[in-house]
Amino acid sequence: MEKLAPSLFTEQLILHAAQPWQAAHQHPFVQGLGQHTLPRERFAYFIRQDAVYLLDFSRVLAMGAARSGVRSDERLFLAHAETVHAVEAALHQDLGPRLGLSAADLAATAPGPVTVAYQDHLVRAAWTEPLPVLVAALLPCYVLYQDVARTMATLSPTAHVPEYQEWIETYAGAEYGQAVADMTALANRLGSGLSPDVAARARRAHWRSARYEWLFWEQAWTLGANFAAARVGTEPSLGT
Repeated sequence: MEKLAPSLFTEQLILHAAQPWQAAHQHPFVQGLGQHTLPRERFAYFIRQDAVYLLDFSRVLAMGAARSGVRSDERLFLAHAETVHAVEAALHQDLGPRLGLSAADLAATAPGPVTVAYQDHLVRAAWTEPLPVLVAALLPCYVLYQDVARTMATLSPTAHVPEYQEWIETYAGAEYGQAVADMTALANRLGSGLSPDVAARARRAHWRSARYEWLFWEQAWTLGANFAAARVGTEPSLGT
């Protein structure tokens, strides 16, 4: 039987980014987190960089609201920006002290090279690209985190680290799932009827964000020491 082509825009984006998507699931940081065997210093490094990254992520969401022109979409972007501040920041504030990180430590964290590159990629998309391209660039931070966390939630690790379980439950849970569903629905609506050029740029932006997610875990796995040597394949051509 002939395999059907993906029918939704988000399905097309994920298929285009299959290589970094699969690599993310197989990364030793992700595997260790799911099995509760990840060294704590690597998780602490990740939490510090994630706190820095989310500052710009919330600003990019606010820029999406400013560029939208549709009131319901503006409210969605702004609600998600607030969620980043309120919910995910609360997660960091809860996990931080249990990992030996004070609020001052999180605030004083310098962004790692991958963190800077990922932030710059999203900010550039927010300033220079059409809104569907920006949403495509934002999507891996939503859907890939949920997918990874839901996979982790099905495991039965022999060890048990409460901080790891809390992170998994947050991103596999219903509240985060609703945020993912909202952004996925927005992407599918904005992605309907795009010109070939804009659709190709959206695929490229999504692929790069998926790759940055892998690199973000690589940065934490190596404690920032080895990111320059990391490679996840070659980006598919814009026409595919």
